[in-house]
Amino acid sequence: MPSDERIEQALETVSAQKQAFRSALAATIDQMGAYAHAHGAAKDQKAELIAMELGPFAANLVDASEFSQYAEDAPASTTQTLDVVKKAQETLDELADKGDEIFVVEVESGGSLWHSVHQRLAELGRAFAAARAFETAKANGEKVESVETLPFGKWSSRERRLAPPLVVSIDGADCRANALADFLDGSLKLVLLLRGESTPAPLVRLITPNTFVAQANDIAGLKKLGLWDGPGIGAVVPDSAARFVHDPKGGEKIVERVKISNLPEDVRRKPMGGVSAAQQGEELRQLKALGDAPKKQVVQEETETPVNPADKLAAWLLTRVDLDEG
Repeated sequence: MPSDERIEQALETVSAQKQAFRSALAATIDQMGAYAHAHGAAKDQKAELIAMELGPFAANLVDASEFSQYAEDAPASTTQTLDVVKKAQETLDELADKGDEIFVVEVESGGSLWHSVHQRLAELGRAFAAARAFETAKANGEKVESVETLPFGKWSSRERRLAPPLVVSIDGADCRANALADFLDGSLKLVLLLRGESTPAPLVRLITPNTFVAQANDIAGLKKLGLWDGPGIGAVVPDSAARFVHDPKGGEKIVERVKISNLPEDVRRKPMGGVSAAQQGEELRQLKALGDAPKKQVVQEETETPVNPADKLAAWLLTRVDLDEG
């Protein structure tokens, strides 16, 4: 796993989602183990009985274990089913044995953010593919040769609610985050750790009513991400970028949900990573339009108010009159 200390902090931010996925893995592994033990024991006992009935003459001619499948009171797909369960359990064991690096994606300079996230989620999707194979085998004994990867686009709504989080380290210039909209569903959480300079508001195009979106200059600024029950994405950006939070719980109106703590000047910039200066300016203007941007303090110079001559004369006359005289 990369040594960036921010990665450990980011994993802690989404620890609840990480633990939920690991707990689901462990529970499914236990179910598969219990099923294999129960049905494997029954199969072995049946095979022993068949071997006794066939006698010693058939011992070298007939496989009692295979033959037991065709016994009148034995499930026809016992062997096939147990083979599927074994392969599925091996898949889950493999994922469970991996450390936190399974939740961390390192995108090489010039690499594709979308492709990197897509690949890792497809690999993690093997857990759901294994669970599906297990349920199918129990139901009808269907045999599968292997448990393949399962792309996020094929995950069910229930599987997306159990989505594991990802922490992604990427060059700021390569952060084309708008493409990640494909994955922001269910309870999926993404944390982007940007290396170097980036465009000013790479996440602004991902703001939708039910998606938590935040840009901060440290991990502490993303602490609410892991508390949100729906999909969410946060990025640790350079100081030159905008900092904001879109919290779906903030209110019904968009201006109530988007709070901006830093809004860079909308000046002409250099193209970066295929994002033109005009596109960067559009992102900043969109953010400003959506959110409650900090107001600039305008200091007004004190000016001497001109005195009306009539008021000045009245004031002088009052100094010459004794108001207490009758």
